[in-house]
Amino acid sequence: MLTLDGYLLAPRREEFSLAVDTYETWSLLLPRSGAFAYEVTGVPRGVAKFGDIVICPPGGALWRRMLRPTAVFHARFSTKLEPPVGRTRLLDLDRLRADLAMLDEDHPSLVATHVVTDLVLLASRAHRPGDKLVLEATAYLHDHFTSPDLSLGDLADQLGISPAQFSRRFKAAHGVTPAHYLRRTRLRRARELLTETDDTLQTIAEHSGYRSAFYLSRVFTNHTGQSPSQYRQTVRV
Repeated sequence: MLTLDGYLLAPRREEFSLAVDTYETWSLLLPRSGAFAYEVTGVPRGVAKFGDIVICPPGGALWRRMLRPTAVFHARFSTKLEPPVGRTRLLDLDRLRADLAMLDEDHPSLVATHVVTDLVLLASRAHRPGDKLVLEATAYLHDHFTSPDLSLGDLADQLGISPAQFSRRFKAAHGVTPAHYLRRTRLRRARELLTETDDTLQTIAEHSGYRSAFYLSRVFTNHTGQSPSQYRQTVRV
């Protein structure tokens, strides 16, 4: 189904080694953190952040520029599949995180082939017919979850349906309500910042969609069984 021709798991850096490159095979590029601007031959330019995957076809040119320090995963591969060209917003971010985490395991070449295959399948699945309203809502939540003013009721109005119908259709697609999905996304971001930074709890709250450190601490403790400070100590032992 897919043959891996090479890959690079690059740590956070301020710029790409090359601003543009052309590949004889398929290639993909995705940010593990940060964000970059991109342009692929034949498709509109845009910006990619975590959860996005940019795919370039054989012979196409891939232009890229980091907008802030960014860690990336890049791979070149051959396949008989027809991956979607350009930027795709992946829907299953938990699966994306699991895929990227596997790259740190033993037998990296074998693992990388599996990871790239799965990423291509995830990108292809995101383009299959489905509940477009739920897809739009999911993308909106991932783009705006850091805003404490985000209102699920307003989002339902924006989509043109009632809150009850929105919740029912969202749960049918994701298995959880929009409120549960939003809280899970915010808490995941808080855990990442507790693990990866020395930011204060107030700063982490502001970057996770909560107005105050007190409120974040209460939600975090209720849903994880640990306070933020306890969690930070545990993951840094």
